[in-house]
Amino acid sequence: MVHRDTGSAGASGLVVACYGTADAGARERFVAPVIEACARAYREAEGPEAPVAVAFTSARARAALAERGEIVADPASALEHLWEAGVRRVTVASSHLVDGAAYHGLAEAVRAKAPLFDEVRLASPLLSSAADVRSLARAIDAHLPRAQGRAVVLVGHGAAGAGGLAYLALGRALADNGRDDVICGVLRGDPGADAVDAALAARAGAVREVLLAPLMLSVAGHAWRDVMGEGPTSWCTRLRAQGRAVTVAPEGLGAWPEVCALAAAHLAAAPAVGVHRAGNRRATAAGSPHFPLFVDLNGTRCLVVGCGAVGGRRARALARFGAQVLVVDPAASVEVAPGIEVARRRYEPGDEAGCTLVVAATDDRAANRMIAERCRRQGIIVSVADAPEECMFFFPALCEGERVVAGVASRAADARGHALVAQAAAQIRRVIP
Repeated sequence: MVHRDTGSAGASGLVVACYGTADAGARERFVAPVIEACARAYREAEGPEAPVAVAFTSARARAALAERGEIVADPASALEHLWEAGVRRVTVASSHLVDGAAYHGLAEAVRAKAPLFDEVRLASPLLSSAADVRSLARAIDAHLPRAQGRAVVLVGHGAAGAGGLAYLALGRALADNGRDDVICGVLRGDPGADAVDAALAARAGAVREVLLAPLMLSVAGHAWRDVMGEGPTSWCTRLRAQGRAVTVAPEGLGAWPEVCALAAAHLAAAPAVGVHRAGNRRATAAGSPHFPLFVDLNGTRCLVVGCGAVGGRRARALARFGAQVLVVDPAASVEVAPGIEVARRRYEPGDEAGCTLVVAATDDRAANRMIAERCRRQGIIVSVADAPEECMFFFPALCEGERVVAGVASRAADARGHALVAQAAAQIRRVIP
């Protein structure tokens, strides 16, 4: 079973991101060793209780597991789990071999969640440098040794752009090590099946047998079918149709200790991801002035969490000014009105995504504080009903006339300040045009 390992809450945590597979045997043999190696290395550096989460980047693998009742998080959800556990410095380990589409998706998810954390580090793909390529070439030499009259054909997934160059670099490193019997190919991109056929044809007199092996972390599903399967389009069938004797080596790279060590080494050297967020604000000083900023909310998305007297009133006010308001409260009683959507459930981290502003007005101090922190870190302005010092904006008493709108706020968020606001607002409403 590959699940999130919660450990205990702390300042630092780890996400191990793999492409993933729904095949239990393949996960145990090829994926689990990499996860364990990264978790072990991280806990040696950060302490034995450092929380570790596991994420699969393959939506297909996650969906297949979910159908069986087993939930493995995607990278964004895994980061959210660690944030909720109290982690504020996070490192993301990657078992992706090259800088391809799956790794790009991982990097995008990490960048999206980075504002929540004080520090985020993302490990590079396993083949990111000349040293990485030489390391894997040595491992291939050890695990797939030369045999007289045999060629070794390695088949990877493939990648566009710079990621695809890693396969070519690996082929060169193997040749430099004297392994000109090893030919690298990929399922998509270059060098493809035709290039491998040409390389084998050039060795025709010296090759009596082909050993076909995956150049992939895990071997299951389409990797098995497309490379070693008996179907009409597999590489194995293609090579046999050419009259070649073919044997297969159905072992993923994740079973090799050298590859696990490479993933752990990348973890230790993971570079920091740039974090763009508002940062932690100083607490609002008593009596500090509040700048009266008027903004256009027409068509913007706003969130109100908590729908008591305060939350309901603020939701209706935002909707009057053209905002599309989501009200989240399991016991919400606000009337459904134009511009207001009601979700009768508890707040879920991420509800604030895409919002222009947020109002935290629950009767739960811890929930309001969490919402405020998340919004501040993501640069979303937030008003907190029970903690003025956590506010990024202050909801004014509104004075609305036909031609003029005014807002009134006090310098002090105490009972006297509230009374003065109510008194001033009443006077303004009597004279406002």
